[in-house]
Amino acid sequence: MGKGNNISDRALVNVKVHPALREYILSVNSGSDIITPMKDSRLWGLVKMYLEPIPSDYRPVPPEGDPECIRIALYRTGKPAYSFPEKRVLTVHTLYRDHLSDTGQRAVSKHLMQNFKQTFRAYMNGALSNNPDLEIADAIYEFCSDYHIENEKITVEMLRKDWYRFRLRCSNGHQIPIENSDL
Repeated sequence: MGKGNNISDRALVNVKVHPALREYILSVNSGSDIITPMKDSRLWGLVKMYLEPIPSDYRPVPPEGDPECIRIALYRTGKPAYSFPEKRVLTVHTLYRDHLSDTGQRAVSKHLMQNFKQTFRAYMNGALSNNPDLEIADAIYEFCSDYHIENEKITVEMLRKDWYRFRLRCSNGHQIPIENSDL
């Protein structure tokens, strides 16, 4: 492996997430709470956008992680990172900026939750379309079972409401977006 490719050589930032989202990430990420985003992904762009120097009152998280958080591996970079708005290039050096601001925590958590909801909605659409006899609650239980989400971490009612709201919004025949693997 080249220098910096090993996960133990990288700095990690912690992101506090909903317990069900954490279990979903563990399920789709082979049991690991460490996400290594691709360099051209939206997630990496969000992380870079909100990186800041470590505050003086920061308490490090133990190496095994925090049961309320997921971790995102940082690439070592000092090159121009992204252009936002157009014609403006910002350089983020992750050697000095390796902490997510509170706003960044919320933005990354929201992005990951959107991916979770997108997967849930696509799953529900497929399950209910392929089996017309399947009840919505049963499909939700199957989703939770397939993604190893415990019933204590999320309520069926919460997912049912999300599914109903989504169906109302998309009732005019729009297709459901495909699952995005941009974790």
